[in-house]
Amino acid sequence: MAYTTIRYKTYTDYLDADLGSDGNFRLLSNGEVIDLPPEDIRNISIAEELAFALKQIVSSKKLVKLSSIELQVHPVGDGRVNRKPDLILLKPEHWTSVVALKKGAILFGMLPPDFVAEVVSPGNENSDNYRRDYEWKRQQYESWQIPEYWIIDRHRQQVTVLTLAGEQYTERVYREAQRIVSAVFPTFDYSAGQLLAGED
Repeated sequence: MAYTTIRYKTYTDYLDADLGSDGNFRLLSNGEVIDLPPEDIRNISIAEELAFALKQIVSSKKLVKLSSIELQVHPVGDGRVNRKPDLILLKPEHWTSVVALKKGAILFGMLPPDFVAEVVSPGNENSDNYRRDYEWKRQQYESWQIPEYWIIDRHRQQVTVLTLAGEQYTERVYREAQRIVSAVFPTFDYSAGQLLAGED
């Protein structure tokens, strides 16, 4: 699973490295880089549908990014020190600093993004796939104080909306015809079933 034999000392060293443009890379806390397999096409379709819907209601379409912006995180669970959310909503202040980097990234010390969403890969509650989105990323995004984090789970047919209340997330689960309620996107008008099907 390791992509390189080089062990990077810092996240900045990793960002400066030329790893090629074809991989889906993550940096581990031990400095190794891994290359992840491609995302499931159905998961991509759901993320694309959500991105399309959000671009209709945000002030600037360029701030909605699909799997292209990294977020530096503290290692939890699988030891990764960067995440690449399936969908992220940047703040306008991110634009100049993020696009100036070789790999677009939000680093410690920057403002948190306004929103992230992850589309879950299959797995039971003891699997790394489940724990990554429901536990480890939840801790990491909560630590960043990201106002809202959605876990879109087509295998369980539910959308979990985690909203920051103080310094911790509160959660609400939506299924089938229930309309998703968002503090970040108050005019968002999809049901859980519509989003999970990838249709409006």
